[in-house]
Amino acid sequence: MPPLTALDLIPTRTKRGNQVYTLCAMLAHNLARELQMSARMAERRTTPKRETLWRFLELGTIRQRLIHRAGMLLRPQGRLTLRMSANEAVQSEMTAFLEALAPQLVHHAA
Repeated sequence: MPPLTALDLIPTRTKRGNQVYTLCAMLAHNLARELQMSARMAERRTTPKRETLWRFLELGTIRQRLIHRAGMLLRPQGRLTLRMSANEAVQSEMTAFLEALAPQLVHHAA
């Protein structure tokens, strides 16, 4: 059976609650797509069938790769640091996503 998506169920018994839930699911989807487009170069050219230029990961895959990771937050010399296992593939993917976010974070902090 395929995995459930956020819109496969009705979470509340009220219209407003369901509307908020749907908007949150749509926002999460759009943010995940924008993050991937910012972190990677387009993999394809435009095609007659108008396929997407990127091959997108599912939101669950991004969650597994970036958030569900074993690690420890430490504060050596007073600076917050995330310590994770030495895995080059994870490090390069995490770095690519963080570098893609860095310009937006600096812009909004000013």
